[in-house]
Order: sequence, then C-alpha cells, then structure tokens
Amino acid sequence: MGTLRKYLFSPVIVSALISGIGAVRQQRKAPADWRTVLTWASWILSFMVAVGTVRIESQEVDDPDAKKQPQPATGPKPIKRARTKA
Repeated sequence: MGTLRKYLFSPVIVSALISGIGAVRQQRKAPADWRTVLTWASWILSFMVAVGTVRIESQEVDDPDAKKQPQPATGPKPIKRARTKA
C-alpha cells in the first residue's frame, strides 16, 4: 500500500488530475475538433510525466546509495572527411 500512497498523495499527480477535470469541462463545452485531440494528448503526456516523476523520486528515496554519478558529457564525435586532391 505504501507505493500507492506515493502516487495518490503526490502534488504532481493531483495537479495532473485537476488539469484533466479542466479538459473534460472543455470537451463538454466545445465541439470535437483538432483542438480537443490536442488537449487530450497534452493531458495524457503531462500525466505520464507526473507518474514518471513520482516513480523516479520514489526510487531515489527507497535506495539512496543507487544514485548514479553524473557522467561527463562527451558530445558528438567529429566527422572524418576524406582528403581530396586539388
């Protein structure tokens, strides 16, 4: 039950659910068109980000020794160009 509590009482999840209520209200008032689809797609993505955030935060709290050290950024590899004879 402990993990379910993390999701139910997280402010991030609560905020995403409240924005879902706004999406439902907007759908009732307006006709279904491309904006309705974008509204729902936006809400689904924000809810997925909220769930992912809670999951990552709960993993960090459960296992603080498992934090990975940041790896140095290497950047893209240089492109090797063929030599041309002039």
